[in-house]
Amino acid sequence: MATDVLRRIVAPTDFSECAEEAWALTQRLAEALGSEVVLVHVFVEPPIYGDPPMVTSWTVVADTQKWVSDELERWAERARTKGIEVRTVVVTGSSAQEIVRLAGEEHADAIVMGTHGRAGLNRALLGSVADRVIRTAPCPVLTVRKPDSE
Repeated sequence: MATDVLRRIVAPTDFSECAEEAWALTQRLAEALGSEVVLVHVFVEPPIYGDPPMVTSWTVVADTQKWVSDELERWAERARTKGIEVRTVVVTGSSAQEIVRLAGEEHADAIVMGTHGRAGLNRALLGSVADRVIRTAPCPVLTVRKPDSE
């Protein structure tokens, strides 16, 4: 029975270690609260430069898209065996924008996502998807960082 606390959680993943940590927490929350989870990956198509053979480039993109869909489904299926209701979604675009858009469309009560915890020049150069999501999301955002090795 779902509580009114977190009926629906959007869980973005980039399949990194910190995303795996966030996914583990998402599952614990969903189990405890009876939440539905929308497991999402934002596929950022690589720019294709130059002349043919573009077929090879598009084949790589198609193979990557299939891997993403299959991997999301594997993650979801393992959660479903625990009784968690999970839907998978793959979208294409800007990661932060698409996560925020999806959370709004899904009327999400929360977003649980990993963060790499970059600082300084790395953050300035690479930006932070988590930071942009936190600043623009229509709901609370819980960020999870992979604990440092001991």
